[in-house]
Order: sequence, then C-alpha cells, then structure tokens
Amino acid sequence: MKKWIVTISAALSTLDLFWKDRIEKRPDSAKEEEMFGGKIRIRKVHNYGFALGMLSGEDRLVKGGSLGAGILLLIYYMKLLFSKKGKWKFAGTSLMLSGAVSNLYDRLKRGYVVDYIGFDAADPQIRKITFNLGDFCLMGGAAVVAAAAAAAEIGKTIRRWKKSLLSGHK
Repeated sequence: MKKWIVTISAALSTLDLFWKDRIEKRPDSAKEEEMFGGKIRIRKVHNYGFALGMLSGEDRLVKGGSLGAGILLLIYYMKLLFSKKGKWKFAGTSLMLSGAVSNLYDRLKRGYVVDYIGFDAADPQIRKITFNLGDFCLMGGAAVVAAAAAAAEIGKTIRRWKKSLLSGHK
C-alpha cells in the first residue's frame, strides 16, 4: 500500500509543477478562464508569502520557514515510512509532502509560489483567493493526519473504558 501512496503523491507533485509551468507561460495579461459554469476560475497569481500572502516581502523568513517546515515534514514522513503502524498518518503525510515539495520548489526556484485555481463566491474577498494543487494536497493531507490521530485517540479511550468496565465487574 505504501508504494502506491508514494507513487500517487509523486504524481500529484509532478502534475502541480506541470500546471504551474503551463500557467507561468501565459502572459500576465491573459484573461481568467472559467470552468464548470464559472464555478472554478483559472488565473495566474504569484504568491510571495505564506498562505493568503501572509508575510509577503519577508523573503528570507518565508523561504527559511518553508524549508524548515519541509524538513520537519520529511523527517516525520521517513519515520512513518519505516513503521508498520500509522498507514493513514503515512497517507496524509505523503499528501502533505507532495504539496510541500511542489510549493517549496517554486519558492526556491522562482522566489514565489504560482497559484492558479480560484472559486466563484459572492464575497469578492473570497473570490480573490487563489490556490494550486499543492495547496489542496497540503490541506487534504493535514485533514487525513488529524482524522487518523483523532481516531487513534478515540480507540485508546474506548479500550480504556472497556478495560475499566470489565475489571469493575470481576
């Protein structure tokens, strides 16, 4: 199973980098494209900061923070890779790593991250937010890791209760 997870994660990272390269080749003046009846919008945005452009202009901090977070994620990933437990945590971490690699590559090579997917929304501030596939991998992977951690804690609690109830009836 882990082999497939690694393969899919590498493919997602590669696909994101491919789309970013295609978007970068478009002129800055290129018109935003609409898909699915305007629900999804394809556009080119350069993000010089973290999520939502936070800390734009703090290049060293953003690059250093991204690199540090990427290294910590890679260390955790390697721990899970050689573990027989935590398959869901491994899947989520792999997904997160695929997004981190793609965005870190952009940040170090270009000096910014290329975002290209927007959504239609009534609120113009929300409509301006733009993502890339790597961002969705990071968010989805984090959700899987959080769900796996929560499920593990719930399982421990249930086993403790069960043990407590059984020992009380003897």
